[in-house]
Amino acid sequence: MVPAFARRKSAVAVRLLLAVAGLLLASTTSTWAQRKPIEPPFGLHWGESSSRIERLLKGAKAEIVERNTIQGREAWTVEGLVQASLKRTVFYFRDSGLVEIELQYEDPDWTSTKYNDFMAAVRRKIENKYGTGQLIARQKTPTGEVLQTLVGYKWEQAGTAIQLIYFSAENSNFNYRSVSVHYKGY
Repeated sequence: MVPAFARRKSAVAVRLLLAVAGLLLASTTSTWAQRKPIEPPFGLHWGESSSRIERLLKGAKAEIVERNTIQGREAWTVEGLVQASLKRTVFYFRDSGLVEIELQYEDPDWTSTKYNDFMAAVRRKIENKYGTGQLIARQKTPTGEVLQTLVGYKWEQAGTAIQLIYFSAENSNFNYRSVSVHYKGY
């Protein structure tokens, strides 16, 4: 017969073992999620061919308004993808394979407060999925009569990244503001 105090000690040891196992499992799960690559938007995948993406854009009735080369990559500026306040999207290709997508959000009716709220909402959504981002830029720079503001965050995992950037250029006669989300596959 096992004494009562020994049974209690055994029960405490089992609970402690289960708690440690749960913590290890949670740690392993979150580590695995952090190793998983960040996928590009629109259900696309890194390395997808430019010809397939062009067919998909035509099917979505989006228009490639400009094609050029930027830093050795082919860049397509696309308008007409349906998403609230999405002004344009830039697709970047290296060797005809997708390596980056930049979503540019602009709305002439938005105030600076609305842009800040939009940026905060996008940041929360990304943080819920990938954890806390790294601050990569926060500066206000006067350039002549124009005040430029730049705020940026970055999330990286498994050779992929997301950058969230707010940019504004303002003076008494002019206001330009934009929020962009850059999905990058390295």
